[in-house]
Amino acid sequence: MDRKRDPKPITRYGCMAAFRMKYDQKSNEWKAVEFASDHNHELASVSDVQFLCSHRKVGESNKAQVQALRKVKTRLYELFQHVDRALACIRHNEAISSYESKHSELTIQTQLGMIEKHAVDIFTRTAFLRVRNEIKHEQLLFVVNRLENDGNRTYTISEYQRQSFTWEVKYYLDDQRMQCSYLFFESYGFPCRHFFTIMKAEHLNQIPSTCIMKRWLKTAKSDPPYKHDSQILDDVIRTARFSALSASCSKMCYFGSRTSEGFEELKSEIARLQLRMEVLCNLNTTTTQDIIQDGLNRDKIVRDPIIVKTKGDYGNTSNPNPKVRRCTICKDVGHTRRKCQSLHTQQADVDGDSSDALNEDMV
Repeated sequence: MDRKRDPKPITRYGCMAAFRMKYDQKSNEWKAVEFASDHNHELASVSDVQFLCSHRKVGESNKAQVQALRKVKTRLYELFQHVDRALACIRHNEAISSYESKHSELTIQTQLGMIEKHAVDIFTRTAFLRVRNEIKHEQLLFVVNRLENDGNRTYTISEYQRQSFTWEVKYYLDDQRMQCSYLFFESYGFPCRHFFTIMKAEHLNQIPSTCIMKRWLKTAKSDPPYKHDSQILDDVIRTARFSALSASCSKMCYFGSRTSEGFEELKSEIARLQLRMEVLCNLNTTTTQDIIQDGLNRDKIVRDPIIVKTKGDYGNTSNPNPKVRRCTICKDVGHTRRKCQSLHTQQADVDGDSSDALNEDMV
């Protein structure tokens, strides 16, 4: 049976992963009663998380702004102008933050000076402030127990004046990988305070590469992109490329607008690159087979209607021998019956004869 619409994609895999919460009336708190992380399918990568339905939501602030624009009867094109200005402001602030991260350095404020110095060198300013906050909270933690296992060490960590709270961290010796029961790194992508406690216990001078997420590094945009999977849709790849190029161009435009020489040079380079990109786009989209198929289906293409210059029938302009209009009285070309000289001459003769007859009758 032929369907008019494509079937919906398969989204149910019978995954056993679950997270259940229960409300405790006595303590008036929500508590986790079940957590299972056994997935039977491939998880979305970091760059694809933004396309998940759970992450595509409109916040309350955005809703309030849209309602405010609707109350003042903002037109649709004016709304998009506001959106463009907001995006331009975001990209401008992002370029400034990137400049400050690369060309400025914050001071060391904790006792783990070498680790904090390494964090200053690799993380952006916003990411580093969150990492430094975790380093400061590490001072309240201490190791309670340590177990030697095959290829890893299991540390039990507690907090000062909160001995009832304990966390377990596994440290793997081969690649310096860590797994914490707090799951802060899995949730936010930053090394948690328990990681820094293990680094101090293992006498590490730098943050291990396995505890660093590349999206928070200063070189996140300058690093070459990874090879994408062939199963990813072309539209998703184009969207990712457009976002990366837009971010790079915003930074270039920021520096180019600072001086008049840079502004003129950037304008000429953009015009040259635009022509080059149009040529590449046409070469990739128009192949020999496309040209042949276009010639075969040229007559089937729906085109724009012919523009009529005047109302009514404007005649067939494609006729090489158009019909010539002639006078119905003298059959000559160049005038009509209304302006025919023969008609006026006959009318004058009739008027003269009638006047002579009238004079004879009066005599």
